[in-house]
Amino acid sequence: MAGLRVRIQGVRGSVPVHGESFAQFGGGTNCVLYQAGDETIYLDAGSGLLSGNFPPAIPSGRISILLSHGHADHLIGFPLFPPFFDSARTCDIYLKHRNGRTAKEQVEMLMTPPLWPVGPDALRGTLRFHDVAPSFTLGDVLIETMEATHPGGVTLFKLTYQGIRVVYATDFEPDAAESDAFCSFAKDCSLLLMDAQYTTEEYKRTKRFGHMTLQEGLEIAARCHAGKTLLIHHAPSRTDAQLLEQERDMLAHHPQVHFARVGDEISL
Repeated sequence: MAGLRVRIQGVRGSVPVHGESFAQFGGGTNCVLYQAGDETIYLDAGSGLLSGNFPPAIPSGRISILLSHGHADHLIGFPLFPPFFDSARTCDIYLKHRNGRTAKEQVEMLMTPPLWPVGPDALRGTLRFHDVAPSFTLGDVLIETMEATHPGGVTLFKLTYQGIRVVYATDFEPDAAESDAFCSFAKDCSLLLMDAQYTTEEYKRTKRFGHMTLQEGLEIAARCHAGKTLLIHHAPSRTDAQLLEQERDMLAHHPQVHFARVGDEISL
């Protein structure tokens, strides 16, 4: 494998949705596939993790999954991911220790009765769980992290390969100081994947739910000077027609910003 490829596999927040009204942008919850050099890295394990491009599309070798946090919409694809059932596969799982629980304990909560019919011992692959350090490397990819404001906490990731920076920033609700810190963290990245779930009107009743408004997201994206920005974690009720209307208005002033669609591929 050569070069760097990013594929959008899930774009929704909170819960998966389906139906004709959501077919164009997709209804699976957050998951992004990042492939660089010999590394295959998934950003979050929402239901988009199961969006159809597993074997033979998943390369052989190690798989790494970087989990922003342990909320169910970002983990729901985890128990059924096919490589986990392959005894020949090794998968590294990165999740920040939170609420007194290790990465492994947080994931296993999802696979504990009565929430799931089988436990983690049903997974035959080699799963290695890791806390998230401020920075670490996966092969030739440098991972840098930033902790941000979200109920229970969230990790933002910056992945750098051959000088190309991709920033994944979902589920955070910054104040002014944190916005400044994030803009420094994401400055001049090639690709910014960022949450902007709510409209300004919706935010009046969803403040402190842990997500930004579209307007705030656009302002932060402009300050980051990202080469391209894809907005993710769409509200589950937001239809294709509504997203298309918002995108048309947005492109008039922010031509480098689009709403992410399942199946989008970006080569960098």
